[in-house]
Amino acid sequence: MTAGVPTGSAARLATLTPEQRDLLRARLRDRALRTPTRLTPGQERLWRAHRTAAGRPVDVVCQAVRLTGAPVDLDLLAERVQGFVRAHESLRTTFTIEKDGSRQDGSQEDSFWEDGGAVRPVVHEDLPPRLVRTRCPGGPEQAHALARELAYEPFDLAEGPLLRVVLAEGASEEEAWLLVVVHNLVFDAWSFELLLDELARDPAAPAPATRPFGRFALEQAESTAGPRGQEAARFWAAELADAPPPLATDRPRGLTSPGTGGRVDLTLSGTVARGVAEAARGSAATAYAGWAAVAWATLAEFSGVPDVLLGTFTANRDGPDAQQTVGYLLNVLPLRLRDPGDGTWGARIRAAHTASTRGLRYASYPAELIAAERRLPGLHPLFDVAFVFDSPTEGSRTMPSSVVPARSAVVSPYDVDKGVARYGLTLSVHPAPEGASGWIEYDTGLYDRSTVERLADRFTALAAQASGTAGQVSGAAERASGAAGRASREAGQ
Repeated sequence: MTAGVPTGSAARLATLTPEQRDLLRARLRDRALRTPTRLTPGQERLWRAHRTAAGRPVDVVCQAVRLTGAPVDLDLLAERVQGFVRAHESLRTTFTIEKDGSRQDGSQEDSFWEDGGAVRPVVHEDLPPRLVRTRCPGGPEQAHALARELAYEPFDLAEGPLLRVVLAEGASEEEAWLLVVVHNLVFDAWSFELLLDELARDPAAPAPATRPFGRFALEQAESTAGPRGQEAARFWAAELADAPPPLATDRPRGLTSPGTGGRVDLTLSGTVARGVAEAARGSAATAYAGWAAVAWATLAEFSGVPDVLLGTFTANRDGPDAQQTVGYLLNVLPLRLRDPGDGTWGARIRAAHTASTRGLRYASYPAELIAAERRLPGLHPLFDVAFVFDSPTEGSRTMPSSVVPARSAVVSPYDVDKGVARYGLTLSVHPAPEGASGWIEYDTGLYDRSTVERLADRFTALAAQASGTAGQVSGAAERASGAAGRASREAGQ
């Protein structure tokens, strides 16, 4: 008797031809795929952004990973990628619009409607990633160009796959490239780290237990609707009451399709980076709060308003199970920075620390559900400015000897500039022992590059000032500079 199958059924299955069995599997698979599920609020926003951005890959993860120091078995690496997809349902998911979006009981309250139908995620039993093998002897410049090209190819959300991977030989036998392009609907930055962890895992070590994304989505919906979710909704609504207006721009909002972007790089010395971290420690705060205080001072000067609202990112993976879930769990939450106290850097950093920790209790509440009068045209309804801070990583990741014969290869990931902007401005800071780097990404439909270059100069100058740990944040000259710039932008509108 076949285990788990009634005796009669086993006997009937035994009489089927191979073709009939394949047909039965297909019918069972099709029935399973039609089980109604729903998008999370974050996925709903990404779905709208996908439609609004008109083909620009604003909602696409695009990473280039350089493998150096030893030859890499790209065939085995491809098998690891395919195994990762089999283990995580989000990477086998597509999205369809069902014209009859009602549930079996006739209700439609759990449906996200678009184009006259309910948008549904569909989990496939088998949906291999798009794997490409090529050569990349031109180093980072060629690798980034290949990744960008792949990101700009339109994604068919209904057909998939939504994961594209390029495995490329480099300039020598001790260099290879792994290019990862995947739609945000099924993947986030934490998921990318899980992919790298899996590729670097020693084959003798057991694979970590995985958790389906669908379970996260269900639990998030239940939590949001419960007492804790209602408490979080009240907290965030109060936090955004009387929110400041969006920043002035060089051109009015809503005139062009959002998403086309540029970047102005930031480079700060090790002395400045260490000084900001030390100023934060001296104020009993985190390095995040130190750099958030610099961003706050910069934007307050830029706008002439001390009240600044930023979108800031949380992985949303506090539970141990969620840490092994691949999918879009990322949450973009408000960081309201209002009162700098006496104006010293210590007071501003402490205020930033207090603001950033105040909402931690409610960090899992989807920002898309926050009730606020502030609503903006573009790709995110709440935020025109985002702040990104990457904590320094310790040590380097390596590929094991199973993938790299004889010795390990060093894994060096790079974020690829796709020439897009999800927000009006995104200020990104990446501290390292040798100094801090980063960029200000901007929507070219809203800002001139010269405006953003001046903003980058002021951020750099204020970071240097903060690293001294003493003195006022903004003097009369700085306020005048901010007022003059603001008047110029308002005249342009």
